[in-house]
Amino acid sequence: MDELVTYELPLNERIRTFMRLEHLFSQASYTLRGYSTWDSRATLSSLIDILELLARSDFKNELLKELEFLHSALAALQDTPGVDSEQLTTVLDQLTDSIASLHHTDGQLGHQLRNNELITALLQRSSVIGGSCRFDMPAYHFWLQQAAESRIEKIENWYEQLKIVNKPIVLILGILRESANPTQLQAESGFYQQSLDTNSETKLIRVSISNKLPYFAELSGGKHRFTIRFLEPRDTGRPMQTNDNVDFELNCCSL
Repeated sequence: MDELVTYELPLNERIRTFMRLEHLFSQASYTLRGYSTWDSRATLSSLIDILELLARSDFKNELLKELEFLHSALAALQDTPGVDSEQLTTVLDQLTDSIASLHHTDGQLGHQLRNNELITALLQRSSVIGGSCRFDMPAYHFWLQQAAESRIEKIENWYEQLKIVNKPIVLILGILRESANPTQLQAESGFYQQSLDTNSETKLIRVSISNKLPYFAELSGGKHRFTIRFLEPRDTGRPMQTNDNVDFELNCCSL
């Protein structure tokens, strides 16, 4: 059986930010326990990017708003026939725990890490391409030469301090992705367009195709409609829209 490759389009800035953070946390966790200095560099690079995102606007309140909205929307389903009440209660409890944890956190998320001299130096150099080279940051170069176990222990501690952000984001995006039932559709000559239901806010479009097909999906859209184009990559020049009819699976996720 063919595996599916999924392409996603977030339709508001809040979900875009959540998905970027999800990507960075996944990237950081992949290299977190690697023994080489390049693993440590890669993990710290992801953590620095996470801190940069958290510093934008009032992220903590944005996260709380989404959690509280989801809790309210799901709580209203408790007496709905056919709803798995046990699973719903588990999810509501997880949302409640995340909300409480954020309310009990003082100041900007990740502010403890910003008090670390090495983290602060990396943040200051993050806008410079290749700015963490050993001649630019000898203190960082020295730190990277420490025993792998010592480096990993320290980085794990820093990663744990940011889990208060990762856990609710994983929860929110998981609920959102599961909120829609897939529809089987076909894009004629590699093109598909659909208007969105104005009675509910669609937050995420998901398109899945077989990994055996020689195309990728390019998604674009806004509040009222979205467009999917299936493109064939080229060794030289821009990808071209296929002339084939393409079967795909569509999820329009909203809560």
